Amino acid sequence: MDSFPVAIFCAKIMVANITKDHPRKKAIVGIPVRLAQAVLRLLRRKSGEGLENSLSYQFKNPELLAQAMIHRSWVPGRELETWQTNERLEFLGDSVLNMLVTEYLYDKNPTQSEGELSKKKSIIVSGRALADTARQWNLGKYLRIGRGEAKAGGRNKESILADAFESVIGAVYIDGGLDSCRKVLECSHFPRIDNILNDGELKNYKSKLLEMMHAQGKEAPIYQVVKELGPEHKKEFFVEVLVDNECLGEGCGVSKKRAEQDAARVAVLALDHKL
Repeated sequence: MDSFPVAIFCAKIMVANITKDHPRKKAIVGIPVRLAQAVLRLLRRKSGEGLENSLSYQFKNPELLAQAMIHRSWVPGRELETWQTNERLEFLGDSVLNMLVTEYLYDKNPTQSEGELSKKKSIIVSGRALADTARQWNLGKYLRIGRGEAKAGGRNKESILADAFESVIGAVYIDGGLDSCRKVLECSHFPRIDNILNDGELKNYKSKLLEMMHAQGKEAPIYQVVKELGPEHKKEFFVEVLVDNECLGEGCGVSKKRAEQDAARVAVLALDHKL
C-alpha cells in the first residue's frame, strides 16, 4: 500500500485527537477574559483588520487570533501561565500544516515516490519557508513579545515567526476547521511552493539527510530531544538524530527545529566524510 495516503489518514487522526475535547465552536483560549480583551483591543488598534485581511480569513472568535500572537517572552509580570501563550496553538497548527502540505503534495505529484514527496515537504514546512510567509503577512508587527526579545530583533526572528505562523494555522483550525486552514494556505503559502523548492538556501540538512537515507534503503531519520537548558523564555534544545537506533549526529539550537537542523548537519557532514 502507498504509505503517503496512509500518512494523510494518520495525520487527520492526530489532528482529530488533539482537538477532540475542544469543539471548534467553544472558545478554548484559556486567557483571563480581561487580558484577552486587552490583547485583542491592542491588536485591533494596531492593525484594524489588517492581519485578518492578510490571512484572507475573518475570525468568528478573534480572541483565538489574539492568543496566537502571544509569545512566551510576553508572559512575565502578567496574569498568564506559559500554557496560555501561543505554544499550544503552535502544537496544533504544526500537525494541521503537515497534513495539508502532505495532501497538497500527494494531489499535485501523482507519479512521485514517497521519498521525493517527503523531501519536498521538509523544505515547504521548514522554519525559513514559514517565516518568509509570516513576513508577507507582516506577522511580526502584531506579535506580543517581551521588551528584551523585541530589542534583540525578535519580531523578525525566523524561529519566532515560524512558530507564530503555525499558531495562526492552529487558531484558524479551531475557529473555522480544516477547509478554512486550506484556504488560508492556498492564498499565501501554497502559491510560494515552486519558489520555495527552487531556493537553494532552503534545501536544508534535514531534507539532505532524508535523501541520503532513502538512497541507502534505510528508514527515515528520527529526531528526539535529549536535553533542555535555560529559562522558559530562553531555552536551548539538544537533539540527536537516529537511524535504525543509531545516533548519527547531535545538535543544539534555540528551538527544537533549529536543533534538529543542527543535528542533521552534523550527520550529513559525518556521512560525507565517510564517502
